[in-house]
Amino acid sequence: MSQLLRRRDRARPGKGGKGRATIKRLYQDPVFRSRQQRACKAGVQASIANNPAERERRRLSGQALAATGLGHAAQTPGSEPRIRAGKAHTETVLGWCPPHLRDEYRKILGRQGMRKEDARRKIEEMMAAEVASRRNGRMSFEEQLRRVHAGATVVRKFEPRRPDHDFTLGGVATGMI
Repeated sequence: MSQLLRRRDRARPGKGGKGRATIKRLYQDPVFRSRQQRACKAGVQASIANNPAERERRRLSGQALAATGLGHAAQTPGSEPRIRAGKAHTETVLGWCPPHLRDEYRKILGRQGMRKEDARRKIEEMMAAEVASRRNGRMSFEEQLRRVHAGATVVRKFEPRRPDHDFTLGGVATGMI
């Protein structure tokens, strides 16, 4: 199938690049990417459930890969590829959640045993409260602690080294009146 598509794209020079660019742009969106992954996973699971020959083919293929020691089996826990894969998975699943609230989301799910929908709603409320506090010019105590923990420091009030000039620009446009 892909050979036919490549042959078709070669026959129409502008179409292939345009399609690839569209797919790249769509897959930049974490929501779209997550939806596509779920749809593909559901399709594969349905194929395996409905077709015993496909299930057996996949089982044998997995055994052959494991025997070679390549792929996932070749990567030790904590290796760079596994770390990258974990970060990519986190970004796919928790792309909606700001990085500084992800630990809080996990804590809510783990300790409080809350459902994912309720935990997400709670985090979104926290996000809205942060936005509101920024609008008011005040930060909550928790936000201040979070920033200090992230490396923020207290600095003295800014005072310019040179004094302001003793003149104004008030007379510049007076000739136009």
